[in-house]
Amino acid sequence: MRSAKNAAHRTYSTFKFMDRKIKIGIFFPKDSEALFNTESEKTFGGASVQMYGIAKELSAYPNIETLSIIPDYSIISFKDEKHFNLVKLYKPEFGILAKFLRFVYFYLKHKPDYIIQHGLMKESCIMAVFCKIFGSKMIFMFAHDIEVRGLSQTKQKKVAFFKYLLRNSYKLITQNMYQRQYLLEKYNAASEIIYNGFEPKPFRKKRYAKNLLWVARCDKWKAPELFIRLAELNPGYKFTMVCPVSSDESFFNTIKNSAEKIKNLNFVPFVPFNKIDSYFQKASVFVNTSDFEGFPQVFIQSMINASPILSLNVNPENFITKNRCGFCCNGNFDLLNQNLRKILTNEELFQKLSKNSYDYADKNHNITSNVKQILNLIQPQKPA
Repeated sequence: MRSAKNAAHRTYSTFKFMDRKIKIGIFFPKDSEALFNTESEKTFGGASVQMYGIAKELSAYPNIETLSIIPDYSIISFKDEKHFNLVKLYKPEFGILAKFLRFVYFYLKHKPDYIIQHGLMKESCIMAVFCKIFGSKMIFMFAHDIEVRGLSQTKQKKVAFFKYLLRNSYKLITQNMYQRQYLLEKYNAASEIIYNGFEPKPFRKKRYAKNLLWVARCDKWKAPELFIRLAELNPGYKFTMVCPVSSDESFFNTIKNSAEKIKNLNFVPFVPFNKIDSYFQKASVFVNTSDFEGFPQVFIQSMINASPILSLNVNPENFITKNRCGFCCNGNFDLLNQNLRKILTNEELFQKLSKNSYDYADKNHNITSNVKQILNLIQPQKPA
């Protein structure tokens, strides 16, 4: 397996698009600043991380011009800058009309063949219609299970013109079978399942320790209070909680105050994008307490670092159970607590779950193969 260190220097010539260079525009979410400015302390989400990986991977193809479309952040400073062709589109505070006018200007200037966007918002729907009218092809990627119901992830409210997104997108990409089936049955909309990916890394046997990690924005539906309760019940273990503020600052302050009262819990309000992987490397077990998700980026990052997953509810396509990557507790908090102790009092079990987690992520969430799947949607390749 190639190392992540060498991945940045590779180039591919596998895909041919009618013997011409094509342009692909990657639209980043507004909360992506911390990916492009290592000094930023702004919250970022899984959709931003996924777009970053796709854009970087596409830069390895000489016959693809990749445009990474971002808000007009005042400072750009990050280690992968040479692999990105950044287009600053609009100020973060712009309204939807100003954003649309800037998008029209961008489109007329660059005329991309394809646009890839991840995560549902009303701008997604408008963009899909615009692309259909003017000849570009929109590839939309669902980020969360509730999005297939036409709901926004943050406010969980109906997104205007959702059906226009489904009708006018060139391709829809889902993260699991539930999302795919829901779109097909509810809207008769076909989609392709392509998992999120990370740059691969070599397997390293996990140190058997008692360190538990939780990483998520401080949203109510991610139930951060349950991780705090878990730490309180297990004073002999070390808990780390990376919990950036979300839209509800009052809820964040409540969680922060509760967490800081627990002696064996380290509450971290923010970790820069370029340093977050060190937390996954140190963690023995990754804990998820969310009510629902799509296929969380943090699951993948945990598994490529050989950490078993302990999930209260989320288990896309039953993968945790089927592949023995950890335990899903079907909403039963007492069972979550029991399985935590089960993993961390049995080293043989821990090491098996650790290796299974790595093997699953390496096979199914390799960014190189996943981007090839996306490119095959654009231009199916003929067998050699």
